[in-house]
Amino acid sequence: MEEAHHHVHFDATVINDELHDNTIIYEVANAGSLITVQLGFLQINHKYRLELNIPAYALVQSGFNVGKNTSFEVEDSQLLNLNCKLIEFTTQPIKTVDGKDHYSATVEFFTHKEKLLKEHLTICGKEDSSIKLQIVFVARVLGKGKGTPMLRDGIHLIHVEDDDESELSDWQGFPKTE
Repeated sequence: MEEAHHHVHFDATVINDELHDNTIIYEVANAGSLITVQLGFLQINHKYRLELNIPAYALVQSGFNVGKNTSFEVEDSQLLNLNCKLIEFTTQPIKTVDGKDHYSATVEFFTHKEKLLKEHLTICGKEDSSIKLQIVFVARVLGKGKGTPMLRDGIHLIHVEDDDESELSDWQGFPKTE
């Protein structure tokens, strides 16, 4: 009797076709100055470096203009986001292999909860802070032991948080009140 194997295998020709692209997806909201970045599946308690190539046309559609700014930073009025940190955002478009203009950004992203995770980041110009861009990062986060996703192009694992620390706590919780 043949033994059944429970592993999923994908044919390389299916993975590399036009319909199953492994790139990060950028969507422009109708409200303007808002770009949604679809990251795909990630794992809980992992820190990733996102190397984004935001298409110039998406920034134009969102109403974003670099203006005279030489760099961009996280908006001061925004609460500090510990799970999503802007490292760099270029102010000059870069031609990529496909010949289209893109803006490059580097972000550190930490997956702190399971299921659907949305993290917001508002960046503004260093010289002209009235020029703003809102970026919403969306990821489906798999819990511990739920599998290892294939990371999209431009997403790199840089650190895995140790779960053992939280389980070894000697804190007994809040006292019961009658």
